[in-house]
Amino acid sequence: MTARAILAGLGGQGLGWAQALKTRKDISIVAMAEPVEANRKRAIDQLGVSPSMVFESIDEAIDKIGADFVFDVTPPSVHHQVADKAFSKGLHVIGEKPLSDDFAQAKRIASVGASKGLVHMITQNYRFGPQPRATRQLIAQNTIGELGQLDIRFYMSWADIPGSHYVTQPYMLINDMMVHHFDMMRYVLGKDPISVQAITWNPSWGWHKGDASHAIVFEFEGNLHATHVCVGCAQGSMTNWNGDWRIEGTKGTIDWRSDGSVWHSWRHRTPEPFNREVMLPSVKDARNAILDEFLAAIKEKRQPECSAIDNLKSVEMVFAAIKSAKEKRAVKISELA
Repeated sequence: MTARAILAGLGGQGLGWAQALKTRKDISIVAMAEPVEANRKRAIDQLGVSPSMVFESIDEAIDKIGADFVFDVTPPSVHHQVADKAFSKGLHVIGEKPLSDDFAQAKRIASVGASKGLVHMITQNYRFGPQPRATRQLIAQNTIGELGQLDIRFYMSWADIPGSHYVTQPYMLINDMMVHHFDMMRYVLGKDPISVQAITWNPSWGWHKGDASHAIVFEFEGNLHATHVCVGCAQGSMTNWNGDWRIEGTKGTIDWRSDGSVWHSWRHRTPEPFNREVMLPSVKDARNAILDEFLAAIKEKRQPECSAIDNLKSVEMVFAAIKSAKEKRAVKISELA
């Protein structure tokens, strides 16, 4: 059976997802919605779709066209409006991260979808890559024993687009980009943090109005700590988008390198010290992996990986870190409840 999709948002990300959806035999785009006329015209030209299936508003598209789900690629500030309309018509929703730029709205719309028994999934694509997939399995198998520390380093000339909201709005690096890393943290460790302390700043040469460099420490139960150090306006060598990771345990370390490899080493007080590369699993590209999971959840009438309810825990990390930076103190995650 082919699932009928309404695509909301025809900016750059929306066009990218449209191309991915068009390659699927199990999904048919039946309508699109976009308030900006130039974006509507560009989508019609680039995607080769009929103008009659491109609407100015999501309300009009949902009211006039029968569909099974809405794919939300609108700005975070309107995600709750798209979800509310879709849920009111009994439609499932898959949406770009973050769940919302407002934590209260994020909690509310996640609760609404769950209460109606609808599938609501967030496209946290980073966790579907081979590095996090392999590492989660190694940790689940107790490969490096009891965990004590995770260190992530991320250096990137991020969002160098003058005038964009990534540059002009406060804390956008944490709010938009770090939700990927924080979500991977939870996924890989299989744990949720209990507190956070964040210090943020901008180097003198930075182009962001909001702070785009930081040092953040998350505390987990069992005396496990995770540090995240970032420069979002890096000028020299850079990591990849996952960042460089090191996870320390009683039986060695797991390292992620910028070439995409994963290494397991154990050198202290072991009869046979080693440093060996980990065989990575073969995985689908993240977009198709996400779509597979979303459609399977609908068919099997279950919550998907990256459900909105679960994703709230990643969003909590974002808002707690921002709260810590603003108030210059350690913040318990429970303060956001």
